[in-house]
Amino acid sequence: MRESVVRLSDPAFEWVDVVAPDPAELRQIAAEFGFHSMAVEDCLDPWHLPKHERFGETTFVILRVFDPQCDIRASSVQEMTRKIAIFFRPGLVVTIHRADLSLVADARERFRGGNGGHLGDSVLLGMLFNGALDSFDNPLDAAEDAVDALEEDLLSPARRSPDLQAIHKLKRRVNVIKRLFWQTSASLQKLVLPGERTAAVFHDVRENAESYYFYADQLLEEINNLLGIHVALSSYRTNEVMRVLTVFSAFFLPLTFIVGVYGMNFHSMPELGWPWGYPAVLAVMAVVCLAIGWWFRRRGWWGRGTG
Repeated sequence: MRESVVRLSDPAFEWVDVVAPDPAELRQIAAEFGFHSMAVEDCLDPWHLPKHERFGETTFVILRVFDPQCDIRASSVQEMTRKIAIFFRPGLVVTIHRADLSLVADARERFRGGNGGHLGDSVLLGMLFNGALDSFDNPLDAAEDAVDALEEDLLSPARRSPDLQAIHKLKRRVNVIKRLFWQTSASLQKLVLPGERTAAVFHDVRENAESYYFYADQLLEEINNLLGIHVALSSYRTNEVMRVLTVFSAFFLPLTFIVGVYGMNFHSMPELGWPWGYPAVLAVMAVVCLAIGWWFRRRGWWGRGTG
């Protein structure tokens, strides 16, 4: 579907929006507006990441927009985002995308019928770029909430440890978003801006992109810290279990030795005929336990040391 959203002669400005074109439509658009054939072919490739190219006066940009309908478990660029290709030069903007996107629909509503035509191409491009960046705001907020919940689960003794698989999926998701922001920022840095008004608009877009990039970077760092804390706590809990087992082993090893000695079937064991032999051995075992307990307390392995 092709729509000429805005077409003005004074000042000259046209915005053509194309949704789900076939190869024949793309070839027709390339011939009509003089776009490079390789750039037009990229419009149909779903694997392209954000990029920037310039052919004469025409600038070609690919943006990635977060898809709110994607699966909550999605963690790849193709699963999480939709692509929008933008061709622009002074007085002309052409947008091409496979599915109708809400940010483009909002811009069409504002510009349709010439109502927003006086705003010009710089405002339209600013809306599209900022809209693509802002589409990641909700998933980043959701990722931050997930990090807080995982951290609470990790540090709360009343709850079980969080799922490592869930942490790694969250890390991959945020890492993909961060990479998209970095590539979008790199594309914005290469743009050649023809006028002062356009420069001001894109300066705001660059700041927005950098802000989102640092937000994603901070979240990724928090997730990595969460993984480090998880490993450290797992090691600590293992050490605590081993300490408790060591304490019990230290008590039972000498007792087992004493029982083993008196369990040997020899006739010449004087204690076997002694009436106080059994209580005496129990007393010796109690003294051994008390001595071990005193030694552990003195070494700090008892009481708080084992908690």
